[in-house]
Amino acid sequence: GFGLLQRLRDPLAYQDDDKLFERRPSLWIEPIGDWAEGAVQLLEIPSTNETNPNILAYWRPKAQIAAGSQTSFALRQFWTWSAPDRPDDATIQLTRTGHGSVQDRRRFLVEFSSSKFVDQAAIAGISAAASTSKGKILDVRLVPHLERKSLRVTFELDPAGEPLCELHLVLMENGKTASETWLYRWTS
Repeated sequence: GFGLLQRLRDPLAYQDDDKLFERRPSLWIEPIGDWAEGAVQLLEIPSTNETNPNILAYWRPKAQIAAGSQTSFALRQFWTWSAPDRPDDATIQLTRTGHGSVQDRRRFLVEFSSSKFVDQAAIAGISAAASTSKGKILDVRLVPHLERKSLRVTFELDPAGEPLCELHLVLMENGKTASETWLYRWTS
């Protein structure tokens, strides 16, 4: 499935007395039947007001749908307070960004957590797959923090003069996805 999950429920994290972001529900979509190949796309609608609900996720089939034709998708929606049960995939705990090693680069740190991250044997087959729509991803490193059951991924973005880069990061284990997907829109 896929969806947008509101995990952080602490009002102090938002400091907003009007919109009450900590009380917003999560929505999880469970596909029913064969949706064929495709991917979930995250969309941020440009807005000049931070209170506009402008983040959405949708399914995009790999094969283009011919103009004038129809297709249908069956799904279940789960509006929920807590995140749905997931496999043992790692979850994203935090994101940090700052200056890179040279001018015009940005350094990123993304921390993943899993009850499986307990020792070196448990993380031996894990790697990080990072990509960008434009520019280059450089110096991808995995830094284990086994005492916290977490893995940090650090990398640098060289935007190569581009004003906008869509970043994508996921942990892989023996060729299979081992975490939820991290998406980030970087702008200059």
